[in-house]
Amino acid sequence: MNAEGEGTNMKRILLATVGVVLGATMALAQAQAPERWFHVRVDSNDAKGEIVRVNLPMSVAEAVLPAVHTRELHEGKIKIKGHHADDVDLRAILEAVSNSPDNEFVTVQSKEQNVRVAKSGQYILVKVLDNKHLKDKGKSEQVDVKVPMAVVKALLTDVDEKDELNVLAALKALKSFGDLDLVTVKDGEQTVRVWVDSKNVAD
Repeated sequence: MNAEGEGTNMKRILLATVGVVLGATMALAQAQAPERWFHVRVDSNDAKGEIVRVNLPMSVAEAVLPAVHTRELHEGKIKIKGHHADDVDLRAILEAVSNSPDNEFVTVQSKEQNVRVAKSGQYILVKVLDNKHLKDKGKSEQVDVKVPMAVVKALLTDVDEKDELNVLAALKALKSFGDLDLVTVKDGEQTVRVWVDSKNVAD
């Protein structure tokens, strides 16, 4: 074999070696990546003082979700038909919102309720302040929701019908984000918090 042929073979061997090293490095980095956890915490303020804690590894949720087969949930996808959404193309709405610039889409202000739905950067924000029970209980309800747009878009992937959302794809998309509070509800009777982080216990 001439020198040129030997040089070509050496280059191929070198490139193959580099590829193997890079692949091994990426696999190792992925293996060492901290597990993401899905948390739910409910604190009751009533006399019983009930407390609920849910701490679920997202990898477990990914594995279990496709195995759940119900009327609405099948193979990680959920049907919204029958949930008062038959006449609403939710996919079209989500697609329109995801492709739009930052904006405040809905603002409702009344004596009973304040509602705000907006897009800010890579997040969809929903804020609700409900005062309709103030007269009866002297309490109001506050709801805060923050969802990454990537998760919203993932809900629309690999689905065939407008009344179907891909929950499994959204869950996988959520794993790529850092610590994030998704839902917070406070109503005077209880506090509910749903969030994702790398801890295996709730705060």
